[in-house]
Amino acid sequence: MTEPTAPPGRLDVYGWLADRDGCGTIRIITPLTTLRTQGHTAGWSERIDTNQLPTRALIGQRICKDGPTQGWHDIAKTFGRPKLIYEVDDNLWDVDYRSAKAHEFFNEPGVVDNLNKNIRIADAVTVTTDPLADLIRPHNPNVHVIPNYLPDWLLHHQRPRQEGKVVIGWGGSQTHDMDLAEAAPQLRRYLNRAPAHVELHVMGEPKPPPRRRGVIRPHTPWTERHMIPEDRVRWTSWNKSVADYWRAIDYDIMLAPLRPHPFNRSKSPLRPLEAAMLGIPVIATDYGPYAEFVDHGVTGLLAKNDHDWGRHLRALVEDDAMRTEMGANARAKAAAWTIEANVGDWQKVLLG
Repeated sequence: MTEPTAPPGRLDVYGWLADRDGCGTIRIITPLTTLRTQGHTAGWSERIDTNQLPTRALIGQRICKDGPTQGWHDIAKTFGRPKLIYEVDDNLWDVDYRSAKAHEFFNEPGVVDNLNKNIRIADAVTVTTDPLADLIRPHNPNVHVIPNYLPDWLLHHQRPRQEGKVVIGWGGSQTHDMDLAEAAPQLRRYLNRAPAHVELHVMGEPKPPPRRRGVIRPHTPWTERHMIPEDRVRWTSWNKSVADYWRAIDYDIMLAPLRPHPFNRSKSPLRPLEAAMLGIPVIATDYGPYAEFVDHGVTGLLAKNDHDWGRHLRALVEDDAMRTEMGANARAKAAAWTIEANVGDWQKVLLG
C-alpha cells in the first residue's frame, strides 16, 4: 500500500504509529486512507510533531515506551489539544511466553504501567473485540469496539494459482508458535501421506538455512520443530507491505489454528477474514473469535479436536467443488467487512 502525499496545512486526524506491519496498516493507515477519500485531511507516521498537532483527533497506537509516554502526557496537557484516542488491538497484559520477543518486551519494568496510564488519560480507546473492551474498561470506560475491516479490492482480487497443485497455506511469524502447535502434529501426519500434488506454503518466515556443524541458526523454524516434511514445504519471506502480502497469497486452503488462551480470546478473526476476502476456504480452530466468524460447512470448517485437522484437510484437498463453493460463500460474507462500508465506525470516534 503506497502512502499518499499528505495535503498541505494542518490535518484533521493524525495516526501515531507503533509499526507499519499488519496492526499499523489495518488499524491506522487503512481507515485514515479511507477517510481521505471522503475529503478529510489525515496523516500518519511513527513520530509526532507536537508543534503541528491535528485539529480534531490524534490516534496513539499502543504507546507504552517511556519517551512516547512522556510525549503523550505532554500533549494531554496542551491547551486546545486534539481529542486523544488510544488504539490497542491485543491483550498486551497476557502475552504468552512462547511469543518470546513480545513477552519479554511487555514484561520489561514500566511498560505495562505506561500502557495503563496512557489508556487512562485518553479521551477514548478503540479496540477490536468485546473481550478486549472488557479488559480496558477498568482503566477507561469510554471504549469503542471497531472490528478489523479490510479494503474492498481484496473481494475482486484474483489470487495467483499454482497449476496442478493444491496449496495449503499459513502466514505469520514466530509469535504464533503456540497456535501452530495446535495443528502441527496432524498437519505432519497428513503431509506424510498426502498426494504428491499437495504442498504447504509458509509465508512470513524465510526458508531456514541448512544445518551446518558449528553454525548457530537464529531460530529453529516451526516446521522443523514439529518435523513437517521439508520436501512438501514452499517458503516465502515477508513482503514489503501488507498489501503485497495479500497479493502473494496463493492458497487453496488456509489454516487458522488458535490455541485456547486468554491472549487469543481477545483477538479478532483477522486470519479467517483474510481468507474469506480472497475466496479461500479456511480450516480454523473451533474457539473464540474464529468459531464466531466461520460458518462451519458453509464458509469453512472448524476443528473441534486434533483429528479434525487431518479429516478436514482430506475433505477439502479431494473436493475441488467444495473448495470453490465454500470460498464463494466466504467471499459473500466478507463483503460486509470492508473498510469502505464501515469507515463510519472510525468517523464517529475520530470526528464525532
